[in-house]
Amino acid sequence: MNREFALSLLTEKRDLLKKILEYNHLTEKPVLPDEIMNSSSAQRFLDNHALIRKLSTVSDVFFEFEQPASRLCFCSEEQLEQLSKLLCAAICSQILVSDIKKEQVIMYREYLGEEIYSFGLRRGSLYIPPHLKSRIVSSFSSNEEAVKGSGNAVLSSIISRASAESQEKIAFKPESSVRLDLSDSDEKLLFECTVKILCLEIDESCQNIFN
Repeated sequence: MNREFALSLLTEKRDLLKKILEYNHLTEKPVLPDEIMNSSSAQRFLDNHALIRKLSTVSDVFFEFEQPASRLCFCSEEQLEQLSKLLCAAICSQILVSDIKKEQVIMYREYLGEEIYSFGLRRGSLYIPPHLKSRIVSSFSSNEEAVKGSGNAVLSSIISRASAESQEKIAFKPESSVRLDLSDSDEKLLFECTVKILCLEIDESCQNIFN
């Protein structure tokens, strides 16, 4: 995703965002409105994604802002991998609080890298909804390989209910087969967390991973 374009929708172009939400709500098969499709950011996105480029017309590009999976389809696979690592850092920070072991610390550091690992320890608790913390920790703390893929599993749980078309657009194949059993409200909360991490509340020390 063009990060500046996404951020501008959330901050500077709220009127446009409102129009998109209204447009999607009123149409059975929502599409990206012309204001977005004609923007330079959107054109760069289309130029870089073969699947979208193959579609017969622009009107075939469905985009439902109220569906987390559809919003994530604007992210590249690399960005989704980076995002999954940030989510993994947040999850790992919760595990470390309850069960600190030297081997775990070393494992998390090596897998995430010092920058993202430190980010998780500093800010991880801010990004995991309180009522989900114990469920997430218990799901992954007993399985090191699952922990390594926990960020991917969280993302996977968010996109698992997407349509086949949206999943194809996302083209993201999680490393872990672990799935969290999340309700719609849980998915909404977790998606709000990803938006904060991706666009709004990233520490300066971590911003370079999106450059």
